Amino acid sequence: MMDTLKLIQRICLFLSAALVVAIVVSFFRPLIERQKALRAREAELRQSIQAEAEQLRLLRHMQDQLQEDPRFIERIAREKLGYAKPGETVFRFVDEDEP
Repeated sequence: MMDTLKLIQRICLFLSAALVVAIVVSFFRPLIERQKALRAREAELRQSIQAEAEQLRLLRHMQDQLQEDPRFIERIAREKLGYAKPGETVFRFVDEDEP
């Protein structure tokens, strides 16, 4: 009889401890999920910052070339603006697949 009572007490103690653990886990689970989401967002933002930093580096390099390299300016004028030197003929090819 005494052993049965001790067994019941141990089972009740175990179930009580399991219940407390379940309550604690259910309380912290949304916080853990939010932390995971925030870390994922942080990783996305870091990647975006790196891409923007690379874009800025390229633009600064282009700015330096525009200020210092006359051949670069000529190339940009020819490619982007369609300029030509006197006496030159510019041919433009249109892709028929474009709208």
